[in-house]
Amino acid sequence: MKALISISILLFVLMLSTEISNALPKYASRTGYKCQSCHINPTGKGMRNEFGSTYGRDDITLPTYKNVTDYDDITTRLGPNLSFGGDYRSMFYYETQNQASTFFQMQAAFYVNLRLNKKFQIYADKDFLGDAEIFGLARVLPLDGYVKIGKFIPAYGTKVDDHNYFIRGGPYNPGIQFAGQFPPGYPTGLRFGELSEDTGLELGFAPSIFTFSAGVFDGLPGVNLPTTGTKNKSIALRGDARFKLAGINWNFGGSYYNSPSLSDRRTFYGAFGAMTLFENLTLTSEIDYAEHQPSALPTTVGMMWWHELNWMVTPGMDLKLAYESYDPDKDLQNGVFSQVTVGAELFLLSGVEVRPLYRINLNSLPNGVKANTNEFITMFHFFI
Repeated sequence: MKALISISILLFVLMLSTEISNALPKYASRTGYKCQSCHINPTGKGMRNEFGSTYGRDDITLPTYKNVTDYDDITTRLGPNLSFGGDYRSMFYYETQNQASTFFQMQAAFYVNLRLNKKFQIYADKDFLGDAEIFGLARVLPLDGYVKIGKFIPAYGTKVDDHNYFIRGGPYNPGIQFAGQFPPGYPTGLRFGELSEDTGLELGFAPSIFTFSAGVFDGLPGVNLPTTGTKNKSIALRGDARFKLAGINWNFGGSYYNSPSLSDRRTFYGAFGAMTLFENLTLTSEIDYAEHQPSALPTTVGMMWWHELNWMVTPGMDLKLAYESYDPDKDLQNGVFSQVTVGAELFLLSGVEVRPLYRINLNSLPNGVKANTNEFITMFHFFI
């Protein structure tokens, strides 16, 4: 009950804040479409369906070279029942404090979707760098509903493609970047980033402007073959609504995740939303609480905020401004990790994106010391 009341309050606050100032989620907001309109996975991420592939090829590419590189004669279908897709991401990273740089391979994912009949299909999302989702999907429930069973990321909050955001998994290498700065055993982000796939069952419904999903999982993210059963299961709930009011596309919703184990309990709950004005200015936001209850230590409550503003200057070119903040222990006066990101997303050619970003870190460590390390990042993304 406490969690439900908190979610209701967060939804109200989020709606007020968007009136004042206010995956990729921005495209869902701009078009008013749901995740399953463009992706095989009803909760988003991974392989695009036929409509999603067409939208990515025709509607988000710079028109300058579109006629030169378009590929109308290429299809992702290998037959009437089998289709494929893929995402490849490489990154150049420069860290200002140590003046060090590196090239980093982020993703090398290949997708396959096998339709068994009109209602049942098998989907596999394999990243050769480690991640994997595979599940059976049955679109047999009323209200445009489905049953999903297998290994996949629980539906929670806003699915963004940067797993380093605190609202997903947190920094890729927190042991170095944030060594000794978090409370003992406390996560550096939510449990939905790298290697966060969990095995379980999910039910989803999408009546009218609403979507809702509920899942139950082993509570062992990243574990391929559990050797023993678990007494306590994790649950994930997510719901949202999309509508257009006064010429503005609105989306808001809430999420809840509870994962008990023999040693502790992790509970996440929060609200998320988006709004698009003039079909080219989009703000996406999320607010989350993260509770960690160790069996032998006091409960720690953290809070995180994430806001991202995207302005489409022209089709294929977005300017980006993002801010996120994470306070892993609200009882400590210091220890808040914040960062501001400015940059652009450039879809230069069909299936080709370049994303230059400059990230300003504004970290106040628990001991009161400021630790501000800035980063320059350029991400290269190839997709089909």
